[in-house]
Amino acid sequence: MTVSGKHHNSALCHIATTLLTRIAACWRRGETYKLTDLDNTPISLAEARRLITDRYTVPAELRAARRATQQQKRTDRRHKESHSAPTNGPSTTQPTDTHAA
Repeated sequence: MTVSGKHHNSALCHIATTLLTRIAACWRRGETYKLTDLDNTPISLAEARRLITDRYTVPAELRAARRATQQQKRTDRRHKESHSAPTNGPSTTQPTDTHAA
């Protein structure tokens, strides 16, 4: 997120799939998931939290710089930008053929 400018949802999905792969591997081997540092040395939960805080926290300045200043204007189904596209609601025009059965 910080290096390549990816959206935080993209970064979150990447981390989630990586963690899921690790957990599935532990299940297959019948082992519990062990917290380790960058050198695969087992660490405690407090050490893991400190490592995450020191190494992987996105600075507030970077978050603010990448935050959208305005939300994009979105359209819903009833108010489509394309005027030729059909709407989701009932038709407002009268039928042209009054003798249809």
